[in-house]
Amino acid sequence: MAAVSFERDIHCPDFARRFDGFLDGEMDAHSLRAMAAHASHCDRCGAELERAERVQEWLLRTVEDETDHADAAGLWRRVESQLGPAAGSRLSRWRDRFGDWRWSPAVPALALGGLVAAALALLLWPSAKPVEPTRVADNHAQIDRIESSEPHVAVWSEPTEHTTAIWVASYDPEGAP
Repeated sequence: MAAVSFERDIHCPDFARRFDGFLDGEMDAHSLRAMAAHASHCDRCGAELERAERVQEWLLRTVEDETDHADAAGLWRRVESQLGPAAGSRLSRWRDRFGDWRWSPAVPALALGGLVAAALALLLWPSAKPVEPTRVADNHAQIDRIESSEPHVAVWSEPTEHTTAIWVASYDPEGAP
């Protein structure tokens, strides 16, 4: 029994156009498999893939070597010199801002007086009278029939829901019912 493949055939122009995505692994599994199969059977595309993989490995080794020799302590000193002083907590900033004030003896007395005035205002404020609930009159009416000299009047009544609808239609050219 032969294996069934859902991968489409890849040709050299397709391989070249999709090469970067293949190299970075940014394809679905079927496309990756089809690209790899093409590279394994096509000498030109296979050689291009091997060259690109060697360049990637060289680039990775070079970057790793450079980062191993980088002076992070010197870098941090330069970054730290550019930073401003660290901000403290809100409480410490509040103390720094208001802690040096010389309070006048009148300020606490005024604050206490304001507190007493606010308490008295709350105690003596006129309380709202309770609102009595609105009463709804129990005035159900049921209209079973309407008599009119006009032919375009109708009534519909639903006694269980206490609903009545009255239609008045005008066919008079001047619009009067």
